[in-house]
Amino acid sequence: MQPPTFRGKPSDGHVIWRRKGGADKRFDEDRLREWCAHRSIDFETARRVDHERSERPREQYRIVFAWSEAEGESFGLGDDEWQIETGKTPRTFLEIDSEGEARLKSWSSERVIDIEELLLDGDAILFDAVAFDGRKRLDTGRLRPRPE
Repeated sequence: MQPPTFRGKPSDGHVIWRRKGGADKRFDEDRLREWCAHRSIDFETARRVDHERSERPREQYRIVFAWSEAEGESFGLGDDEWQIETGKTPRTFLEIDSEGEARLKSWSSERVIDIEELLLDGDAILFDAVAFDGRKRLDTGRLRPRPE
Protein backbone atom coordinates (compact mmCIF):
# COMPACT_ATOMS: atom_id res chain seq x y z
CA MET A 1 0.00 0.00 0.00
CA GLN A 2 1.07 3.55 -0.61
CA PRO A 3 0.60 6.60 1.64
CA PRO A 4 -2.03 9.23 0.77
CA THR A 5 -1.14 11.73 -1.94
CA PHE A 6 -1.68 15.46 -2.25
CA ARG A 7 -4.63 14.68 -4.50
CA GLY A 8 -6.52 13.61 -1.39
CA LYS A 9 -8.75 10.67 -0.68
CA PRO A 10 -12.42 9.90 -1.32
CA SER A 11 -13.52 11.05 2.18
CA ASP A 12 -12.04 11.88 5.59
CA GLY A 13 -13.18 8.48 6.86
CA HIS A 14 -11.21 6.48 4.31
CA VAL A 15 -8.22 4.49 5.57
CA ILE A 16 -7.72 2.16 2.56
CA TRP A 17 -8.77 3.02 -0.99
CA ARG A 18 -7.67 2.96 -4.64
CA ARG A 19 -7.48 5.92 -6.95
CA LYS A 20 -9.64 5.59 -10.04
CA GLY A 21 -7.69 3.42 -12.45
CA GLY A 22 -4.88 3.04 -9.90
CA ALA A 23 -3.30 -0.30 -9.19
CA ASP A 24 -1.86 0.47 -5.76
CA LYS A 25 -4.01 0.66 -2.66
CA ARG A 26 -3.58 3.80 -0.55
CA PHE A 27 -3.37 3.66 3.25
CA ASP A 28 -3.78 6.47 5.77
CA GLU A 29 -2.01 5.13 8.87
CA ASP A 30 -2.24 8.47 10.68
CA ARG A 31 -6.04 8.52 10.38
CA LEU A 32 -6.28 4.97 11.71
CA ARG A 33 -3.97 5.77 14.67
CA GLU A 34 -6.02 8.88 15.47
CA TRP A 35 -9.28 6.92 15.37
CA CYS A 36 -7.86 4.24 17.72
CA ALA A 37 -6.45 6.80 20.16
CA HIS A 38 -9.80 8.63 20.35
CA ARG A 39 -11.54 5.36 21.30
CA SER A 40 -8.82 4.00 23.63
CA ILE A 41 -8.19 1.09 21.26
CA ASP A 42 -4.64 -0.29 21.12
CA PHE A 43 -2.75 0.13 17.85
CA GLU A 44 0.43 -1.84 17.14
CA THR A 45 2.80 -2.26 14.22
CA ALA A 46 5.23 -5.10 13.56
CA ARG A 47 7.00 -6.74 10.65
CA ARG A 48 6.35 -10.47 10.50
CA VAL A 49 5.22 -13.39 8.38
CA ASP A 50 1.58 -14.50 8.45
CA HIS A 51 1.63 -17.73 6.43
CA GLU A 52 -2.04 -17.49 5.47
CA ARG A 53 -1.33 -14.19 3.69
CA SER A 54 2.26 -14.50 2.46
CA GLU A 55 5.51 -16.39 2.95
CA ARG A 56 7.41 -13.09 3.10
CA PRO A 57 7.51 -10.67 6.03
CA ARG A 58 5.06 -7.78 5.74
CA GLU A 59 4.41 -4.72 7.85
CA GLN A 60 1.39 -5.43 10.07
CA TYR A 61 -0.96 -2.77 11.49
CA ARG A 62 -3.02 -4.30 14.30
CA ILE A 63 -6.04 -2.77 16.05
CA VAL A 64 -6.57 -4.70 19.30
CA PHE A 65 -10.07 -4.51 20.78
CA ALA A 66 -9.58 -7.03 23.63
CA TRP A 67 -6.64 -8.84 25.23
CA SER A 68 -6.45 -12.32 26.71
CA GLU A 69 -5.25 -12.66 30.27
CA ALA A 70 -1.70 -13.80 30.95
CA GLU A 71 -1.52 -17.55 31.32
CA GLY A 72 0.92 -19.70 33.22
CA GLU A 73 1.92 -23.29 33.68
CA SER A 74 4.09 -24.89 36.29
CA PHE A 75 6.03 -28.12 36.18
CA GLY A 76 8.48 -29.94 38.34
CA LEU A 77 11.89 -31.27 37.42
CA GLY A 78 13.51 -33.22 40.22
CA ASP A 79 13.34 -31.08 43.35
CA ASP A 80 12.85 -27.87 41.35
CA GLU A 81 9.49 -26.30 40.53
CA TRP A 82 9.32 -24.10 37.41
CA GLN A 83 6.69 -21.56 36.38
CA ILE A 84 6.29 -20.48 32.75
CA GLU A 85 4.07 -17.49 32.04
CA THR A 86 2.96 -16.03 28.74
CA GLY A 87 2.16 -12.36 28.36
CA LYS A 88 -1.14 -10.95 27.25
CA THR A 89 -2.04 -11.74 23.66
CA PRO A 90 -4.60 -10.06 21.39
CA ARG A 91 -8.01 -11.74 21.76
CA THR A 92 -10.11 -9.76 19.24
CA PHE A 93 -8.41 -7.69 16.57
CA LEU A 94 -8.20 -6.45 12.99
CA GLU A 95 -4.71 -6.77 11.55
CA ILE A 96 -4.02 -5.19 8.16
CA ASP A 97 -0.79 -5.95 6.33
CA SER A 98 1.19 -3.78 3.91
CA GLU A 99 -0.64 -5.31 0.91
CA GLY A 100 -4.14 -4.54 2.24
CA GLU A 101 -4.92 -8.10 3.29
CA ALA A 102 -6.37 -8.45 6.76
CA ARG A 103 -6.95 -10.94 9.55
CA LEU A 104 -10.12 -10.34 11.55
CA LYS A 105 -10.46 -12.25 14.82
CA SER A 106 -13.75 -12.02 16.69
CA TRP A 107 -14.81 -13.79 19.87
CA SER A 108 -15.87 -16.89 17.93
CA SER A 109 -14.13 -16.90 14.54
CA GLU A 110 -11.10 -15.82 12.57
CA ARG A 111 -10.91 -14.95 8.90
CA VAL A 112 -8.44 -13.60 6.32
CA ILE A 113 -9.88 -11.06 3.87
CA ASP A 114 -8.49 -8.97 1.01
CA ILE A 115 -9.69 -5.42 1.68
CA GLU A 116 -10.38 -3.20 -1.31
CA GLU A 117 -11.69 -0.21 0.65
CA LEU A 118 -11.93 0.56 4.38
CA LEU A 119 -13.70 3.51 6.03
CA LEU A 120 -14.23 4.63 9.60
CA ASP A 121 -17.76 5.65 10.56
CA GLY A 122 -18.09 6.60 14.22
CA ASP A 123 -17.29 3.44 16.20
CA ALA A 124 -17.84 1.20 13.17
CA ILE A 125 -15.47 0.01 10.46
CA LEU A 126 -16.93 -0.32 6.98
CA PHE A 127 -15.12 -2.33 4.34
CA ASP A 128 -15.39 -3.78 0.88
CA ALA A 129 -13.51 -7.04 0.44
CA VAL A 130 -12.94 -9.45 -2.41
CA ALA A 131 -14.75 -12.29 -0.60
CA PHE A 132 -17.97 -10.33 0.01
CA ASP A 133 -20.69 -8.81 -2.14
CA GLY A 134 -21.18 -5.21 -1.09
CA ARG A 135 -19.96 -3.19 1.84
CA LYS A 136 -19.85 -4.79 5.29
CA ARG A 137 -20.18 -2.97 8.63
CA LEU A 138 -18.16 -4.12 11.63
CA ASP A 139 -19.56 -2.90 14.95
CA THR A 140 -16.36 -2.58 17.00
CA GLY A 141 -18.34 -2.44 20.25
CA ARG A 142 -19.07 -6.15 19.81
CA LEU A 143 -15.32 -6.87 19.81
CA ARG A 144 -14.59 -4.92 22.99
CA PRO A 145 -14.63 -6.56 26.43
CA ARG A 146 -18.00 -6.51 28.16
CA PRO A 147 -18.09 -4.68 31.49
CA GLU A 148 -18.58 -7.01 34.43
